[in-house]
Amino acid sequence: MKNNILILSICCALLTSCGPKMSGKDEASFNASKAKMEEKLSKSEKENLEKALRVVVLKAMKEKWNHPKDELYKGKSFDDISLKMVDGKTYSGIVKFAKEFLKEDKAEKIKNTQVELDSLTKQSIALKAKTKDLDNFKLTKVSISEDDFFGPSPFLDLTFLNKTGSEIIGEYMYQIDIYSKATGKIIASQQQGGSFNAGSGVKPNEEDLYHQPLLSDAVAHSSLWKSAKYPIADLSKFDLVVKAYPITLTTKKGTLERPKNLAGLENEIKELNQKLVELNKTEGTLDELELTK
Repeated sequence: MKNNILILSICCALLTSCGPKMSGKDEASFNASKAKMEEKLSKSEKENLEKALRVVVLKAMKEKWNHPKDELYKGKSFDDISLKMVDGKTYSGIVKFAKEFLKEDKAEKIKNTQVELDSLTKQSIALKAKTKDLDNFKLTKVSISEDDFFGPSPFLDLTFLNKTGSEIIGEYMYQIDIYSKATGKIIASQQQGGSFNAGSGVKPNEEDLYHQPLLSDAVAHSSLWKSAKYPIADLSKFDLVVKAYPITLTTKKGTLERPKNLAGLENEIKELNQKLVELNKTEGTLDELELTK
């Protein structure tokens, strides 16, 4: 029984290897040999052949792109390279060739994506470490008072607590973002700053009050200012939410500056993680491909 199975397997292998072969001599020879090959194929096999041939073109493009000076690809079109790749191969040989490329390509993409992800993650960790002291200069209170700015006007009062462990001196810059509580949409956004004079810095564990006119777009957002009773601690009545944090602080040790590209870096990391998930879902087979005209 075992001998019969072995003989049958050998016969199948011989039939497969001895089937019609593709000619890559030129386009006319390719088309003729393809038509002859398809005469012996079922509908599903014809579809697999077409998918495999398109994968071969992808491989040709990749090889030429990665090895432009290689004599196998230098000065040759994608079609020329593709014809050379399929020349002399049977149906099963072309399908196997395509499947191997798909699996190799998947593995390479996973490897490259992981390498890029690891690199960006290290950058993100380093950038976050730089923001640690900035985040320790904490916004603890937000309120609105009335002061004179070309007449009585609402002023934004931001109270920061210095938990950095260092005295804050010299120049500083804050990012102030004001949102609608009802919609969550941003109403006004601005960077504001100044400089602490000598001897008037913010010592560790001390508070600092930042007192400036409320951004004009935030003032225009509400019509309740004339009847407002100051100071205003509950900004929700005016449909306002204020977020503020330091962009730059100066200490005796040097300048602390929030990296501008951290948010973009986090988005890239998120996209790469999603890419890895999608890549690992695929099996790298012809069945996953769809034929399009």
